[in-house]
Amino acid sequence: MSIKKVILITGSSGEIGKNLIDYFSQMDSNYILSLDLNPIDNPKKVHKHIIGSILDKKLMDDVFKEYTIDTVYHLAAMLSTKAEQNPLTANEVNVNGTLNLIDLCMKQIHRKKSEIKFFFPSSIAVYGLNKKENHPIKETEKLNPKTIYGINKLYCEKLGNYFSQNNYLSKDDSHNHFFDFRAIRFPGLISVNTMPTGGTSDYLPEMLHSAAQKNNYECFVDANSQLPFMVMPDAIEAIIKLMNCKKKNLTQSTYNISSFNPTVDEFYFEIKKYYNKFKISYNVNKDRQKMVSSWPSDVDRSKSFSDWLWSPKYNLEKSFSDYFVPHLEKIYK
Repeated sequence: MSIKKVILITGSSGEIGKNLIDYFSQMDSNYILSLDLNPIDNPKKVHKHIIGSILDKKLMDDVFKEYTIDTVYHLAAMLSTKAEQNPLTANEVNVNGTLNLIDLCMKQIHRKKSEIKFFFPSSIAVYGLNKKENHPIKETEKLNPKTIYGINKLYCEKLGNYFSQNNYLSKDDSHNHFFDFRAIRFPGLISVNTMPTGGTSDYLPEMLHSAAQKNNYECFVDANSQLPFMVMPDAIEAIIKLMNCKKKNLTQSTYNISSFNPTVDEFYFEIKKYYNKFKISYNVNKDRQKMVSSWPSDVDRSKSFSDWLWSPKYNLEKSFSDYFVPHLEKIYK
């Protein structure tokens, strides 16, 4: 086979997947394999798109038999709100699907004696607070998730860490570090290109898209609800930057990142600067409010800066002036 690096992206029809495909397709040195339950918008940008499930063991076995994978971006998951409605299915997809993929990586390492990098998108849902804290939460604090989604994400982080340090297929210590697991605990993500579906932090992006479409919005959490957020371009840059960082510079495998953390009311105030007729009302969903209230208002991102020099390009004001409004005006003109 070619000496090109083979990149496997699961959950590739989502926006992070689309952005990673756009990024890697610009380089001649990459073979991109994409996998999703659905077709993708840009099949010409990948070497091969596979329609199927990460739970299909035969399908996944065939992929790893046909290709030698260099890097996995494992984005396939069931998101928080849907996961709470279907906890057993969520566990099957989010945990067993991840474990299947890790197992295939470890078996390839055993056969090929070569490293595999593995990116896992974790979430602030791994944290569980009984009351809001006044300080940014560090990666080692408050790890008591109160949702099945958060439990799944935290367990998968621990699985990744375990297998990066223990090669269960070989007693040879020299093989123990061939599985290079790296994760980011994402805050709420806001994108101009897609309407969110299934995430508990979707209230801000839903507000934004409603305002741009000249519609009002009924919010499912209260006006004082506060979570960390970031825009999609910063999220993509963070993934690339972390995965390109030399392993020796990383002091841990999982990192917090964020850009801004407005309350609903503060975000509404910012929207009104650009869409002055926009109005918001509240119909609080107690289950979703409970989830949001259990997550931190802010996270400590100092480790991501000190280890791999990450900082966001977009604060709240710049997100509106340089990203949200210019793009949304083109989309909804």
